Amino acid sequence: MFVNEYCDRGGALKKIVSMLVVSFVLVAFAPQEPAPAKKGQEYGGGVHSATVLSLKRAVADRRFNTRIAVSAHVREVCKKKGCWMILADSGTSVRVTFKEYAFFMPKDLGGKRVVVEGVMSEEVLSEADARHYAEDAGRSAKEIERIVGDKRELTFEATGVRVR
Repeated sequence: MFVNEYCDRGGALKKIVSMLVVSFVLVAFAPQEPAPAKKGQEYGGGVHSATVLSLKRAVADRRFNTRIAVSAHVREVCKKKGCWMILADSGTSVRVTFKEYAFFMPKDLGGKRVVVEGVMSEEVLSEADARHYAEDAGRSAKEIERIVGDKRELTFEATGVRVR
């Protein structure tokens, strides 16, 4: 009786219950920080391509805007959540993000070799985004202030990653 009367007064109880259910779903299905990286470990949808190019070769061949698999060393991983990483190979680097923000990388992945599968492109990185990435990387306020203007960079949207 009390619940029905309370719900009839603006539906406050129904709103509270709905908010609790939504909160539970968001927490339960949010990407979690992965465990430390192990050789052979896969993230996201995994790597399925039979052909794996070096990052240097993929860039030299301008393999942009097509699905490819690339192998390189991890130079840096987002220190906050593992939501991006920088791959490097023979002086070439690319910023890797993860399709639909569906998975993260372990923060201890730096220095390891990985294979990423997805799509590489060349894009303009805005000053605001560059500062945001620098903040995520743990750069000092002074370093962040020195970031001025937009710049072109290689990006890679990965659907899967395998630690080598």
